[in-house]
Amino acid sequence: MRFPTLAVLALASLASTAAAQVQAMNNTDTGRKNSICILFEPGGEHNFNPKGAVAINYSQPDWKDEYTKALDSGKFNNSNQRLGKNWWTSFDTTMALEIGGTKIAPGAYFLGLHIDEAGKPQLMFIDAAAANKSGWAPFMATPWKAEFTAPLTLAKNSLKETVSQMEITITADQKNPSTGKFSIKWGKHELSADVKFQIENAKDASAPKK
Repeated sequence: MRFPTLAVLALASLASTAAAQVQAMNNTDTGRKNSICILFEPGGEHNFNPKGAVAINYSQPDWKDEYTKALDSGKFNNSNQRLGKNWWTSFDTTMALEIGGTKIAPGAYFLGLHIDEAGKPQLMFIDAAAANKSGWAPFMATPWKAEFTAPLTLAKNSLKETVSQMEITITADQKNPSTGKFSIKWGKHELSADVKFQIENAKDASAPKK
């Protein structure tokens, strides 16, 4: 009968120690919020003909007054920042659209924020499949790789009341649904951009009815 060598015993001990260091955290995010925009035409088999939809799902971080000083200091310039809290803020779209002039193809994305060297904010679009395959998480120190970014306009102190929990929305104009707005409200500040929805084969609402 052969006995394990010291090397084998050492490896077994290391493996046991490594396994013991792995811990689990199970959590239910009951505060998850969403903003959903659906474009459609009345009629069809089910009384409406869908033209496309966009859905944003996120968790709301709490505002702290010291964040304004941090923004003014330029502390976050030339950096990537997570958007929301807990798990990724997700962006799913079944139609092509533009945010801030940046074209976005149908697909699934994770969102982040990039602050350039001049302090100008940009919305980061991270390919969700690529991020999952790479094992990226929003709380990792490893920089995420954005597929592309969309410029945002910062309106400081533009809100009358403080938004204590971050609000992210994407909406279409009721009179002209091909246009809309993307908005992030937090504290008394708002980040926003114009939206253009690419509605395929949509009837011209201004055309005379037959």
